[in-house]
Amino acid sequence: MTTGPVTSLADALDRALQLPGVVAVVLGDLTRGGALALAQHPDYPVGFAHQSAYAALAYARATPADGDVPHELVLTGTHHVSLQRTASLAPDAGHAFVHLTLRRPEANLALARLGLSPILTDLPALVAKRRPVPTAAPADPAPERRPRLLDRWRARRRPGP
Repeated sequence: MTTGPVTSLADALDRALQLPGVVAVVLGDLTRGGALALAQHPDYPVGFAHQSAYAALAYARATPADGDVPHELVLTGTHHVSLQRTASLAPDAGHAFVHLTLRRPEANLALARLGLSPILTDLPALVAKRRPVPTAAPADPAPERRPRLLDRWRARRRPGP
């Protein structure tokens, strides 16, 4: 396993895919709309990573009014096990998540949790970097500039037929 800080979402994906049994990884912002990065084993069909994370993401987003987001979700199936972990962003700013899909015969949840620790430590900062920076609404032009703007607009209009 790679050690040291996780420097990017691509680095986080690479590290997660190196964990034993992992076939798909989804990283994202639980609060503001889902997946920011995903990767999967090439032998799986296109879209498998996103589809395998769907049920856990739907459950985690359906948080009660008190905002208590699940720290960890584990879903088991015949062929795969899904592990989803969340990490808090800045106070009252929501949660980042990492979702792993593992082949059931090779799944080792203890190793997966251990491997996710450095990713979860650095994921909130990586997600915060991807969030759009709020910008101020455009201000109306100063009153003394308004007539000039209207005059320029009128001058550009072409007379009708």
